[in-house]
Amino acid sequence: MIAFLLALAASSPVPAPAPTPLTDVHQRDIGCVALLGIIAHEQREGKAALQDYPDIRDTGKRWAGIVGDRVTFESGQPREVVAFAIRTAVDAEQAEVLNAKTAEAAAAYARGRFDECKTLMDAQLAVADAAADVIVVDERSAVLTPPPGWQTDEPEKLALFRQQLRADQTDRLRISYCAGMIGASYREIVSREGKGSRDALAMGRLDRAFTAKLANLPGTDPGGQAGVEFAKHVQASESREGQMGRCLRLGESLAMALPPE
Repeated sequence: MIAFLLALAASSPVPAPAPTPLTDVHQRDIGCVALLGIIAHEQREGKAALQDYPDIRDTGKRWAGIVGDRVTFESGQPREVVAFAIRTAVDAEQAEVLNAKTAEAAAAYARGRFDECKTLMDAQLAVADAAADVIVVDERSAVLTPPPGWQTDEPEKLALFRQQLRADQTDRLRISYCAGMIGASYREIVSREGKGSRDALAMGRLDRAFTAKLANLPGTDPGGQAGVEFAKHVQASESREGQMGRCLRLGESLAMALPPE
């Protein structure tokens, strides 16, 4: 079995009460982790048929870990359940190739899925890199530090982050507030590095994710008095770094629903 699956299954479980079913986005990413895992495994075996494929042995392993952590965190499912979902997806991808009517059809299917999944992987890795590297403290400067507490083995923090994320995903006032923070961060990065930099592209994707979510989320007008009072409450009760860490987690989850570019 592919090495990253064994590593994922062997990892210690992340405490997460009240598990929920895997979403369509989770299943999409798991399917791509499976497909890229198969390709990476065959690249390690030196299969000649994959000579014209980009090498994804390292990036695929890293993304598999990110997806596994995120799906476990967001769903509350044990890691064994997530690992089983990936194994099932591996079997499904292999069946698609084996059941193809011709070798050409099998190769076309594999290449099409590879291109689709690599695009998705690259976009999510860029978001993860930007989130890990950049937190804008104000509109004039940035500090290089990971989002506070995002990577932690403390059960209480993990449970809190997961509870916050679920609440934030449907809270129009929080989404609007975070949209403002991420938008300011994006503009600051663009002014410093230009629109084409890795961090600008990644933060721009988060900015678009917030915009898309707000456009399709009914509720209180975030620009009204409720929004003003919410902002005052957040600024009085949460540190600037804590606010940005929470907004980055929310933005990453919303960005997963965006189509690959």
